[in-house]
Amino acid sequence: MSSEPPPPPQPPTQQASVGLLDTPRTRERSPSPLRGNVVPSPLPTRRTRTFSATVRASQGPVYKGVCKCFCRSKGHGFITPADGGPDIFLHISDVEGEYVPVEGDEVTYKMC
Repeated sequence: MSSEPPPPPQPPTQQASVGLLDTPRTRERSPSPLRGNVVPSPLPTRRTRTFSATVRASQGPVYKGVCKCFCRSKGHGFITPADGGPDIFLHISDVEGEYVPVEGDEVTYKMC
C-alpha cells in the first residue's frame, strides 16, 4: 500500500462553460459575445445611486404622471408626465413596496 497522496487534478486545457462537460460540441462553440462584456447601466437605480442623489430625490418636488407601459418580465416601463414633458424611464428597482404599475395608472414620482 502506497502512502503517497494522489496527484492533484490537472487543469483543463480549454475552459468550458459552467455546467457543461468538455465535449467536442462545447469545444467548438464560439464564445458568447456578451460573456464578460456586460456594460453597467448609466442610469442610477436605488441600489447604485449615491447617498447625495438619494437626499436630493427625497428633498425634491413630487411629480404626477400616468404609466404609459410597464413590462413585468423585463422590469421596466415608462411614465408620461402630467406636465407634458418627455416620457420618463422607470425601473422596477425604483418602485417602492410591492406595487407594480400597469398601463393607465396615475402615479407620483421624484427625480434624482
